[in-house]
Parts: sequence; C-alpha cells; structure tokens
Amino acid sequence: MSLTLALLVRDLGFLLYGGPMVAFAVLVVLRDRLPGAASHEVIRTYRSWGPGLGLSLGACVLGALAAHWLTYGAFDWTLDRPLEAGAWLMFLLMWVSNIQLEVWTLEPLRKLDRDRGLADPAQYADKSPRLARHMGVQAALVLLVAILGRLAG
Repeated sequence: MSLTLALLVRDLGFLLYGGPMVAFAVLVVLRDRLPGAASHEVIRTYRSWGPGLGLSLGACVLGALAAHWLTYGAFDWTLDRPLEAGAWLMFLLMWVSNIQLEVWTLEPLRKLDRDRGLADPAQYADKSPRLARHMGVQAALVLLVAILGRLAG
C-alpha cells in the first residue's frame, strides 16, 4: 500500500465517520425541537447508520496505521511531535468512546425499541438524554481529532 493510498483511506474513512457523527449528534441533541419528527425516530435513524459508521471508522484506523508505518517504518509514538501524539491520543479516546457509545449507551434504547413500536415510551424518553450527552462528547472528540490532526500536518 502506498502512502498516498493509506492517507486517502484514512481521510475518507474519517470523513465518512466524523461528518455523520457530528451531524447526528446535533440532530439527537436537538431531537425534541425538530418539527415533524418524533424523538425515537431521530435516534432510530442514527442507529440505522451504525454499520456505515463502523466500517468507515475501521477504514480510518487501517489507513492511519498504514500511513504511520509507511512514514516512520515502525509503530512507535514519541512526544518529540506533541501535536501528532496528541492527535493519536485523542483518536484513541474517540475510538474507545465510540465503542462505549455503540455497546453500552445505545443498548438500553435498542432493547426498548421494538419492530412494532416502543416497549415503554416513558423509559425510552428517560434514557435518551444519556445518548444525547454521549453523542455531544463524541462529536467534540471528532472535531478535536480533526483539529489536532490538521495542526500536526
């Protein structure tokens, strides 16, 4: 794999993950203020993008690791390049947060959302703010990774 291809896979993966994640975070946070859309429908739409988000984040990880290897010839991270180290650290934090978001934060909502409707609308409404908060944090991490990555060059 050439460095150009690795960077393209990384950047395209990040774009296809980060763009929808930030957009859906805004929609989920504002879900109760959106006219004509029920709160659970907004969350259900976000959940339907899960496979695409996972695949694009995986492509980003693959491209980033390949680009790092092709650039430095090893998987060593040093503090000699503090912005790059910070970008990698924030990326790792974003990745771990994404796993938590997909597995633990969404699971209570998945269990309450049945094919025929919500099993318990009151409980669903009670658990939805946690998702909104976590998605806000995830969107902030996405933006921070993008800024640090850009500054690091």
